[in-house]
Amino acid sequence: MTRHIRTLAGLASALLTLWFATDALACACCTNRAGRYVEVEPLSAYRLDKIEQMTFAEEAFVAQGAADHPIDLQDFGTTWRLAVTQKRTEIVFAFRSEASRTTDVTLAIPGTISIFEVDPRGDEPDAGLGPAFYKEWQLTGTATATGVLRPLVESGDQKVTLIVHGRGRGCTEVSEFTDWTLTMHGPAGKLTLYGALTSAAR
Repeated sequence: MTRHIRTLAGLASALLTLWFATDALACACCTNRAGRYVEVEPLSAYRLDKIEQMTFAEEAFVAQGAADHPIDLQDFGTTWRLAVTQKRTEIVFAFRSEASRTTDVTLAIPGTISIFEVDPRGDEPDAGLGPAFYKEWQLTGTATATGVLRPLVESGDQKVTLIVHGRGRGCTEVSEFTDWTLTMHGPAGKLTLYGALTSAAR
């Protein structure tokens, strides 16, 4: 009987340890109401690895509005086919129009990343883990281009920013990021392209 009591005590101790470990892990991923993290920090290997795991849908769209069309895109239309190639030093966005015209943008991976993670508030239930934050990661750097986008990207002090965004809690997962935006901005004007991430959990 003593042996049975010891076995039960050992099992209870193991379950209690597992419960505390699980609870600690959950709390490490918890968020707080009105919490926010807005910083520019060195681009770590961890964050770069997360970005490299993201996959892009095969359609890209041109943002509407006169301010977003500083160059003639008449022959390209507003919906493009997209193929993305990621390397440790650059990300290549290859676009193709319905008429099979091509243009691409190569963004050099910068040394820093801008992080924007905030509680949007509202009345969404938090399931005991805190609110789901709205998240943006931004990579801004120099770029090169071919085709119709070349004059915009390579004119003057132009920059290109890749923004990946979505919602999630404290432990960031690739599946939390649902969409991407690519902006080309500077003295020559601004163009915004956008689309979905197929690596997202929808």
